[in-house]
Amino acid sequence: MRKFVFIIVLCFLLISLIRNTLEFRNSMVFYQTTKKNLEKEVNKNKELTAQQLKSTSHFEIEKNLRNKQNLVRKDEIIVIVPSPTPTPTPLIVPTQPAYKEWLGLFMH
Repeated sequence: MRKFVFIIVLCFLLISLIRNTLEFRNSMVFYQTTKKNLEKEVNKNKELTAQQLKSTSHFEIEKNLRNKQNLVRKDEIIVIVPSPTPTPTPLIVPTQPAYKEWLGLFMH
């Protein structure tokens, strides 16, 4: 009878150990994915903060306004770059197999 009770207690302990190990593994996977997502968001936040600081600077605002209204300063020179024209594509002439070309050469 004692062996039977011991085996039942041992089974319960073993089942509990296995369940806790699986829960720990799942928790670690969740922790790692959350940590990676946090690092991505922190980097994104840094980039957005830098972009906001850049866009609110006096020089950037002035440059955007001047570009939109096509204005220049006294000492600036305007350079107009023409838009590129599309280049014509060469026509591809279908070629005959080599033996037909040689036959045509000798038969004509």
